[in-house]
Amino acid sequence: MQTHFVFRQMESSTALRGYAEERLEKIKRYFSEPLRVSCTFTVDKVMHIAAFDVTLRNGLQLHAQESTENMYSSVDMALAKMERQVRRYKARIKHHKSNEGRTAKVRLGVIAAESMVDQIVEEEDAAAEAAATVAALNNGNGHAKPEARPVIIRQTEVTTERMTVDGAIMQMNLLHKQFYVFTNAGSGEINVVYVREDGNYGLIEPNGSEAEAAVAAT
Repeated sequence: MQTHFVFRQMESSTALRGYAEERLEKIKRYFSEPLRVSCTFTVDKVMHIAAFDVTLRNGLQLHAQESTENMYSSVDMALAKMERQVRRYKARIKHHKSNEGRTAKVRLGVIAAESMVDQIVEEEDAAAEAAATVAALNNGNGHAKPEARPVIIRQTEVTTERMTVDGAIMQMNLLHKQFYVFTNAGSGEINVVYVREDGNYGLIEPNGSEAEAAVAAT
């Protein structure tokens, strides 16, 4: 098992490394193939955050993260969460195979919430501004005020793995995400699965229609 450790805003700890590796053995026993594991330990004020990312040979990824006031407790809780998901999907993970074929790349962006809030302008000021703009345009002396655009904080380019809808839902849950973007192995199109408020799963397809996945959340 290849294990990589990252310590952020804290000193590297041999004791913590050993403790995490010992607890990771409970995850390793579920798989016969080698694992690649990334462990990130971060101290943010009084909170101690332990995050684990595991990549399996068949392409599936596991993720779990917990935050407490004690790093060892965070490790225990994060890996316990990961083990629950692994036990839930044990048989399907074991028999999962990567789907061959063309994948695609998409860009995921984070938009600042503040940039989506309309500015409040006094009614008379807005009317005066509109009148001045119209006059300037009619006289050919001005330009329309450019439309405000959302502020993008960051963008990430990701490869959409080729898999079935069922496989995408499993991968989403193993990563503890609310949605997952993937390349549909049947259609070859980019799809999105997501968790609905009623506990079921939604499926968004590129033709604009939205279908509900047949598998209910448990």
